Amino acid sequence: MIRITHLTGSRKGKVDSSGKPTVRLGRAKDCDVRFDAQGDPKVSNHHAEFLYEDGSWFVVDTASTNGTLIEGKRIVKHRLRQGEEVQIGSGGPLVKVEFDAKDGAGGSMKTEAVRLDSLQPPPPPAFDATTELRRVSAELEQSADTATARLAEVAAKKVAEERAKAGGKSSGRTLMIMAGTMKEVQDSARKKTARRWVKVVAAVGGVATVVVLAMGVVIGRQRRQIRELVEQKQRIDQEIEAVQHQMNEEEDGERLGALEDKLTTLTGNAKHTLAELKQSDQDTASELAQAGDDLDRQIRDILRKFDAETYAVPPIFKDRLKFHIDELAKAPNLKFVYSRKQRYWPMITREFNALGLPEEMAYLAWAETQFDPKAKSSAGAAGMWQMTATTAQGYGLTVDGKVDERFDPAKETKAAARHIANLLAEYGSDSFMLAIASYNRGEAGVRRVLHQVAQEPGGFRKEKRDFWHLYRTKKLPEETREYVPKVLAAAIVSREAKKYGLE
Repeated sequence: MIRITHLTGSRKGKVDSSGKPTVRLGRAKDCDVRFDAQGDPKVSNHHAEFLYEDGSWFVVDTASTNGTLIEGKRIVKHRLRQGEEVQIGSGGPLVKVEFDAKDGAGGSMKTEAVRLDSLQPPPPPAFDATTELRRVSAELEQSADTATARLAEVAAKKVAEERAKAGGKSSGRTLMIMAGTMKEVQDSARKKTARRWVKVVAAVGGVATVVVLAMGVVIGRQRRQIRELVEQKQRIDQEIEAVQHQMNEEEDGERLGALEDKLTTLTGNAKHTLAELKQSDQDTASELAQAGDDLDRQIRDILRKFDAETYAVPPIFKDRLKFHIDELAKAPNLKFVYSRKQRYWPMITREFNALGLPEEMAYLAWAETQFDPKAKSSAGAAGMWQMTATTAQGYGLTVDGKVDERFDPAKETKAAARHIANLLAEYGSDSFMLAIASYNRGEAGVRRVLHQVAQEPGGFRKEKRDFWHLYRTKKLPEETREYVPKVLAAAIVSREAKKYGLE
């Protein structure tokens, strides 16, 4: 049983009590402790939860806007002490939390405290436990559940040994052996095998029925915790998407900064929830982490190559990437460009492999000129890679009134590979999209943006130098923000050449 005494706010003086293992706080209708929207503006719709877990009470911030605080410090998850005070949002209402240490979670959790000796055991089984366990072991082997089968066989041997010690009679230790084995099964095989072991224990009969009841409570509690974590992550993901849409519409730098801070808190909470879920159910956690459509998976795959994974790709970035993919797919010269790309690709990959560069970076040439070695821009850039005269000369190419080696595909590709390698070295492979942006904007342009960010609090930190941060806060020019998805679109279309009728 948990008691929540309201010290300040619209509910000041009131006491809420609950026997539930999870108590939700917020302004939404489905919260167990509901605050007034006008009286408590610092409280979010789904602000926090008091959670009973492993014999202790915790407070968990569920992606609130203004945070959940203990002694003035924001927390994500905190083990509560008896009588501890929790502030629901910075400047929000203060509550004192007390709980019944004797009864633990109380309410629905009391079923776990049932004493074995208070239950009347059914009549003894009409068959031998060792024989039954070995039969189950054989069935499990046939179903390819070898890990559980081995545990069943070990349990059978232990039962037989104890019976031998007791002179061929029941040793009275069958229940203990079965309970211990079920614990091993639960640890090693989680839900699937745990369900089978409930059936196994039921087959042994006798006082082991009590263990089935206890196991049912444990499994039920695990499932409830998993369900609550999944729901919590889904709520946070919805808030993350809403914040990112707000950022796309916002132009004011100060408000963008505040939204970025909120997004950082939300993604931290989402990662924490996913980590907790992984401890309880790896399969469900993995399924949630890999959720999304085919384009989401393509993006994750490319980012993973560069160790540049991010929790939440901005929806507008994905929209623009899809736009450029669709534009390429319906382009009348797509097959011609792809054929030209194939002609130069062996030479390009040879130069890129020599420096260990990922092939995705080579699609800069598609975005720049569609692999046209004779291309020339009005700004004076030339060749397949559109290098300026100054940049080309810096990498040893001859560019004068008589000779322009930028129009030599092999020589310019070699110079371009070195240039790209230098950009990746400057920004780091995990900021490869910043290197792509720099290819379009120029090193001086991107460096100027980073120097501006450095004047902000914490602007020197890695997360502030990240492409996604600069993209969301609109510190990069529109042309550059559009250039990066354009390059990745060419890489994705080439990856799926068969799908687009190119092979």
